[in-house]
Amino acid sequence: MDLLNLTLSEFRFLIETKRVKELRIVFEEWHPADIADMLTYLSLEEILFLFKTINKEQTSQVFSYCTIETQERLIEAFSGPQIKSILEHVEFDDVVDFLEELPDNLVRKVLQNASESQRQEINILLSYHPNSAGALITTKYVEINEDDTLKDAINKVRSQGKGAASIQTCFVVNQNDRLIGTARLKDMMTNPEDELVSEIMETDVISVNTKDDREEVVKVFSKYDLSVVPVVNDQFCLVGIITVDDVIDVIEEEATEDIQKMAAINPLEGSYLQTSVMDMFKSRIPWLLVLMISATLTGLVMEAYAHITVALTSLVMFIPMLMDTAGNAGSQASAMVIRGIAIDHLDIKDFFVVLWKEMKASVITGVILFVVNVLRIVIFSPSLGWGIAILVSVAIFFTIVLANLIGGSLPLVALLIKVDPAAMAGPVITTLVDVVALIIYFNMAAFYLGRVLT
Repeated sequence: MDLLNLTLSEFRFLIETKRVKELRIVFEEWHPADIADMLTYLSLEEILFLFKTINKEQTSQVFSYCTIETQERLIEAFSGPQIKSILEHVEFDDVVDFLEELPDNLVRKVLQNASESQRQEINILLSYHPNSAGALITTKYVEINEDDTLKDAINKVRSQGKGAASIQTCFVVNQNDRLIGTARLKDMMTNPEDELVSEIMETDVISVNTKDDREEVVKVFSKYDLSVVPVVNDQFCLVGIITVDDVIDVIEEEATEDIQKMAAINPLEGSYLQTSVMDMFKSRIPWLLVLMISATLTGLVMEAYAHITVALTSLVMFIPMLMDTAGNAGSQASAMVIRGIAIDHLDIKDFFVVLWKEMKASVITGVILFVVNVLRIVIFSPSLGWGIAILVSVAIFFTIVLANLIGGSLPLVALLIKVDPAAMAGPVITTLVDVVALIIYFNMAAFYLGRVLT
């Protein structure tokens, strides 16, 4: 049996036949995240067998990668010593992550089996807002003093580094524990050991505050291309660090949340397969109801111009195409502006710059669509004539321009009124653009009819 490429059935067979030696090899050779994926499909009894027979440090690493559902099942089943073992080997920021998701009775169970110092540290991390930088920190890092010699500093790396999340960058503090610089391990190893840390440290420190929003933390990592960022309190005292692996998790969560909002879904946590049908229903139904009710505006517009469609019945066949084109144009513009807000730090001060840029892009797009649509109607529906072809195409041109302007401006307006820009991308833009498209279309049709009748 190839232990490096086990299938789920083979992995389960090793557990059922209690092949402890082979299982230990799997835990040594596999990445903890891959083993955690396997545990998702195992029964509680099978998972508990693994946690009882495999090295505690290895199983603790696997635990930190498990889904919250699996973690909850295990905490509920674990004895006190097993919980203590988990707390000893799992990063405290990971402990806080799963404690925030556990029911109160299981949180109490974990805290009861934590040492006094562990409880204090966990309570400090839990006190931070879930979406703040403080909630992402780990307190396992290498701290040195500015007046240490490099020899002393390297000794501190040896003593503190085993449990540290990162040792490539050490953080320099003064006598008041304020962060004053960073020192790279490479520089500490390649300079004379009698030099002082203050002589080789970098004083231009990029840091974040514990109260900063986690999206701001992501921007700091991205802008300065960092792998670790120190976190300070209001007195600029070092309280922890954030590593890039935690930021990647935040990026994934934020991207998922934005995608769900743009699709008119209330954000859900957890994977698709682990989300219950009832949770899926609850996340989708509110915006569907809003969209259905808001469609009343579209209906009122069509009712108000019913006499136009009666006089020119051929116009009706182009309404779906017009609304779809307008909706897509608005969504394209909003998607690019939302990305600009996230990546390029667009703000309300860029409002007119965005409008001018969208205006130019929409005019070019509108001209192309105008020409193609005229040719399409003339070729495939010649009986309608050039008049209708030009009418519909001109309506498309103006609709594209307005849809782009609306789609580009609404996310910035959302920033101004403290609303998530992604929430504007789906239902609001769709409804608004549809109504605008119909009003333009029917007014142009009315103008055309007036010219024809006279």
